[in-house]
Amino acid sequence: MESSKAFWVVSVPNLKNKEDTFNTLKMKVEDDQQAAKSWKFAIPDLKVGTLDTLMSLSDELIKIDTIVEQITRKIANQFLDIVESQEKGSSNSPSTNANVTKDQGLTVNSNSVDQYITFFKWEEAKFPSNQPLKTLCEQIHAAVVKIDEELKGKAAEYNNVVHSLSAEERKIGGNLMLRDLSDIVKQQHVVETEYLETLFVVVPKYTSKQFLMGYEKFTEFVLPRSAELIEEDSEYQLYRVVLFKKVAEDFKNIAKEKKFTVREYKFDPNKSAKADKKKLQDEKERLRTNLIRWCKLNFAEVFVAWIHLKAIRTFVESVLRYGLPINFQATILLPNKGKQKNLRRVLAELYRSLSSKAVYSKDTGEDEEGDSYFPYVFLEINADLRNKAIY
Repeated sequence: MESSKAFWVVSVPNLKNKEDTFNTLKMKVEDDQQAAKSWKFAIPDLKVGTLDTLMSLSDELIKIDTIVEQITRKIANQFLDIVESQEKGSSNSPSTNANVTKDQGLTVNSNSVDQYITFFKWEEAKFPSNQPLKTLCEQIHAAVVKIDEELKGKAAEYNNVVHSLSAEERKIGGNLMLRDLSDIVKQQHVVETEYLETLFVVVPKYTSKQFLMGYEKFTEFVLPRSAELIEEDSEYQLYRVVLFKKVAEDFKNIAKEKKFTVREYKFDPNKSAKADKKKLQDEKERLRTNLIRWCKLNFAEVFVAWIHLKAIRTFVESVLRYGLPINFQATILLPNKGKQKNLRRVLAELYRSLSSKAVYSKDTGEDEEGDSYFPYVFLEINADLRNKAIY
């Protein structure tokens, strides 16, 4: 899945037949130069229509190809983000059946990404070759965009729970200024009657004596000696204070002036921060499991569509370049490490006669003007779905 492989698609006209064309290329790039591995790119004879239609479709195909590639990468990255996050947090997370490693990652029709590309076979049932090419492309585009919309919804739902869980963890693990009080305050700390109310005051440790000496005088009707230390951390102490309800707001204002913080908290015996966290953890695991399964299933769907689009593009460009009747051979090449420039030179020399003008220099086999014109049809399929920049 995480190969850094950029496959090349090269299409050239047949001089004799497809077999001879492929064997000649294979012998040159593999046996003679050891510059690449090669496989046939089996494209059926698709429905051509008119050349005007093909020219119009050629431009549209570039846009659709880019969109489908972006969505393919988005699904792959969503899957890998979840898996990597799970692997990092596995030692602290509860054990579930959702554990998935990258080694159990994304596949296409039970094959690896590389295997699917190199042994590509046109799926007639999904993409009937007798349909107009424009219809096929529109169907692929619509289906993939629909999957993208579904991904956005599922990812948003998952991320919302992740953020809620993080917020809950901060409340539980933070200091007393932020910490959820539901697992700290107990029933015995609370006095609540028709006239009396309990407030919870966070006091910096270095001012605790000042607070204890003065809180009864913040306002009238504070119960003497009602301050009780409930909890403390490295910076703060949490006290409960009992007073008459009618002076509660006055007490809060005076406390604020004196740099003490009255926490806005209403005791609820049925509420527990730890229980809330557990519910969010369970929901996160459920959504994560579902999203992993969804990514694996729909990645295969979108990747298949993407490679079929590459086949359609190769077909359209070949017909436009070489004309009718259909007579070309498409090949998948995988350049050997460090051999890309050498492979480009080999192809330039092998197919120099296809160029109608002197576009290549003898030394490099590259366009003298620096653009991407080659005398053969050329496309790229980058299988590094994690790191390739979207273009």
